[in-house]
Amino acid sequence: MYRWVFLVIFFSAMLACKPRKTNLATDEQVAIGDFVESFEPLVLPWTINEVSLARKTSDSFLINPSIIKQFVPDSVFAAVFKRSDKIRFHALGRVSQAKGETYLFIKASTAAKSVAYVLCFDREPAFSAAMALVSLPGLKGTSSEFSMDKRLTLTRTRSRRGADGQPVYRKDAYVYNTVGAFTLVLTESNEVVETDEAYNPIDTLPRKHPLSGDYVINRHDFISIRDGGSAKRLLFFVHMSREGGECQGELRGQLDIVKPTLAQYNKADDHCVLEFAFSGDVLTLRELEPCGNHRSVRCAFGGNYPKRKMPKKTRKK
Repeated sequence: MYRWVFLVIFFSAMLACKPRKTNLATDEQVAIGDFVESFEPLVLPWTINEVSLARKTSDSFLINPSIIKQFVPDSVFAAVFKRSDKIRFHALGRVSQAKGETYLFIKASTAAKSVAYVLCFDREPAFSAAMALVSLPGLKGTSSEFSMDKRLTLTRTRSRRGADGQPVYRKDAYVYNTVGAFTLVLTESNEVVETDEAYNPIDTLPRKHPLSGDYVINRHDFISIRDGGSAKRLLFFVHMSREGGECQGELRGQLDIVKPTLAQYNKADDHCVLEFAFSGDVLTLRELEPCGNHRSVRCAFGGNYPKRKMPKKTRKK
């Protein structure tokens, strides 16, 4: 009998010593470490879309606005919500890196709208960056989805029906960088190409080489490839304007063809190194070394660019 009494006392003591998660619904101040640890860990890959955002979230995950204000700047929510709005915050989950940053996913909502955010905290931990992921109501006729994969790449996809009834999408992939911001590293889209408005300084040069041509995501984001001085050298011009003009860049130079479908910009007096990979009618651009002298600090050159078909010449009668 004494043995059973001992076991009961032992397990009761173990339960008493087990740390309890901080109650985030309280209006009392909490330590930032307790705030972060109170979010339930997520299993990657993790996805949220408008359907899941619309579901009612249990009040067991409720966060008092006063606690949010302790650790997150008001400016994060100012673009969507008014200062007078009574916002309800819910914890959606947490992704942590060993000896690295932590990502907290939250839902902010009022009677009229709901938005899912990712909040990034550095190792200390301290707030570092934030980004809106999915919102309700969204753009009319457009559906949105966000996902984080096992490599911590954050991908936002917007889909809609084009004028011809065919599906149209735009996919933007981001990563968190040491500057303390989310950097756009890849864009994929099959949106209808619009007429270029940006000035293209190499537009009229010859394009007889098989890789020469215009590779276009949209009128603000394109790459022009033209013939160079030899079969192993090409000329290029990259123009990029994204995120409503917040992410901009331009670069003109020469490409060296290192393989039949692979070329590089690697100029001796420029730290920037770009890789141009050609696959069928798609050009994939990657920054191998940072090109900060040629574009905005908080974004990067990169993406998949479909090749624009040249209009057929009509014979004069």
